[in-house]
Order: sequence, then C-alpha cells, then structure tokens
Amino acid sequence: MKQLTRRTALAAGMALAAAPRAGAQAWPSKPSRLLVPYPVGGIVDIVSRALADPMQADLGQPVIVEPKPGGNSTLATAMIPQAPADGYTWLMTTLSHVVVPHLQPVPYDALTDFQPVALVAIATSVAVVNPELPIRTLKELVEYGKANPGKLNYLNPGNGSSIHLSAELLKNQYKFDMISVPYRGIPPGMTDLLEGRLQVGLLPGPLAIQHVMSGKLRALAVLADKRLPTLPDVPTFAEAGFANAQVMSWYVISVRTGTPAPIVDRLHASAMKALQNEDTQGRLTRAGCEVPTPRSPADILTMWRADYARYGQLVKDAGIKADG
Repeated sequence: MKQLTRRTALAAGMALAAAPRAGAQAWPSKPSRLLVPYPVGGIVDIVSRALADPMQADLGQPVIVEPKPGGNSTLATAMIPQAPADGYTWLMTTLSHVVVPHLQPVPYDALTDFQPVALVAIATSVAVVNPELPIRTLKELVEYGKANPGKLNYLNPGNGSSIHLSAELLKNQYKFDMISVPYRGIPPGMTDLLEGRLQVGLLPGPLAIQHVMSGKLRALAVLADKRLPTLPDVPTFAEAGFANAQVMSWYVISVRTGTPAPIVDRLHASAMKALQNEDTQGRLTRAGCEVPTPRSPADILTMWRADYARYGQLVKDAGIKADG
C-alpha cells in the first residue's frame, strides 16, 4: 500500500512538472493582436501586415493587426505592459521606442517592460540633394555646409524620427551647418525639396529612387548595409566614410516582459520562417526595407540598450525636443 502511494505521488509530481511544457506546446490557442503605433497605410503598418499574414498561417491562429497611432507612438506602446504576459499581444516596435522616452515622459520603461522577439526589417533611406547644388557626395555636402552657413535646409518629417536623427547625427559628428525645417511627415515637404526651397532630404528608398531616376534629385549615399540594386553607383554611408553617422531604422516584434520563454522562442521561429517567404520579402522590399540578418532576442535587447544610450546622448547634445 505504501509502495502504491509513493508511485501515485511520483506520477502526480511528474504530471505537474509536465503541465507548463504542455501549456507552452498548446500555445497559441486563440488569435493574437499585433499593435502598430502608427497610422494605417504607413510603412510600419505595411511591415506589420507583411509579417502577420505568413505568421498566422504558421501559428494556426489569426494575427490581427491593430493600428493605434497617437502620443508620438506611446499610445500603442503603453498597452503592452498592461497586457497579460501570455504572448497574445505583440507590438511592432520601431526606433522611436528608444528615442521617445528622451523627448517626453512615458508611462513605461522602454528596456525593462518589453521583451524583444524578432528583428523583422530594416528601413533603407537615401541622402539626396536638389541637383542645382554643386554637391555629389556626402563629403562635399559637409564641406559645402561648413563653407556656406545658413545655405542648407533639410526636410525634417518629425522630431525624433530616424530621418531627423540621421541628419542631426551627421551634423553633430562633422560639425557643419544644416538647418532643420519641420513638416508633419515627408509628403508636405516634398514640393519644397523638389523645387529647391529645401536643399537636402533623407528619403525612404522607393520615394528617393523615383525622383533620382527622373533627375529631380541627386543621390549622395544610402542608409543601408548594402547598395540598392536600383542605385548601384550610389555608395552606402559606410562606403562613403560616414559609418559612424548611420542610423539604423529597425522594426522588431516585441511582447511584454515575463512572457514564457517557450512562447518567445515559438514566436521568434515563426517570424524567421515568415522572412524566408518570397511574398513577404517582396512586400518588405517594395516598402523600402531590407530583410535583416537574423538576431536572437538577447542580441536585439543589446541593440536596444546601445541605441537608447546613443540617441539619448544625441537628443541632449543637439537639443532635440518633442514635436509641439
């Protein structure tokens, strides 16, 4: 009888130990939400949908993309620490995640409240100038700005954006004069850039390529890890000798800190599988993004911490303020 009791107790213990693994294996058992901090139709929304479609096919449950713009990206972001740590609420996290806390108060800790899952895209941008200027390289841009203070104006689509940070980092690193002209997004400033009232822009790849090919703008360098196939003669920032002025605009799926590791691992694997899909790759390329070299969640967190420190210092040095 005692031997039977011990066996029963042992069996019960083994069942309890297996329960967490069984629960993790059963995930997901319902739809997941992918929160997007920016409006429908923008690049963050496009990237989110490009990943959501193949991931829901892989996971066997719907992935519902929910754009929730507002608060300079903080409206959607603040929802993650309030959600259960069960892997059913995701965030498409962008560079603003580690920049906005330096610009305004936020109701979360960008580094400790969020668990990065997968790096899914890197945006490509092209530094361009109006072709009326005698500038053909980044080096010539810097030299022109030093020799002609007050003569260079650049399109700033929003304080704290990757484009704004790229321009300010370039100025800060190389000590030349280039004036920020703020707009609410890129489209409102394009007419001024094309007609010469602005001299410099850092534009998303597809938009820049369109105007470079037509001769309305001149490309100086590409903010990317490699040259664009459509602009094979245009060097990257690193090739042009300006690697330390390059801002990488990344897109990372994240969840709430405390989400069980097996769920994070399952999500990571699903995202990596989605990035091998030709349709997903095509959608990202058309949106002006590169498919990144895979990084583990731990590596992504290291990247976040480095960018948080780097851009926090830039915000301080350049006196960058939140949009009013």
